[in-house]
Amino acid sequence: MSTSLADLKDAVRAILRADFEPIPSARANSGKVHLEVWRSHGKRRAVGVEIGHDSQVNFWVVRPFGLPKALPASVERVDKQPKGRVWTDAEGKGANSNLSAYEEFRSNPIARLEVRSIEDARVILDHLRG
Repeated sequence: MSTSLADLKDAVRAILRADFEPIPSARANSGKVHLEVWRSHGKRRAVGVEIGHDSQVNFWVVRPFGLPKALPASVERVDKQPKGRVWTDAEGKGANSNLSAYEEFRSNPIARLEVRSIEDARVILDHLRG
């Protein structure tokens, strides 16, 4: 099933507003320009959300608990290891630096989950909200 990017972004926003609460940044300058961080009402798990991309929505989750047991094959997963206040993957590429403003992510291994469908987004968000 094909999903328009606008529909995907609208669905993600609706789920976040219904079942999550926004987490304020610990740093005033991190803002919400490229990243929003939310915490689920149920399991109280954090998720960083990047909605501003042209082709996908990125979710940032703490590993391993933020990852669904059965991640859809269509979700691109990139693991990042903490290196001080930043994270890098096996290729040396970093993560969204604004994540370091949130204690939920600091010093924890994380994963970027790139989604292009509402169904894939639901799998991730359903897992996080419990």
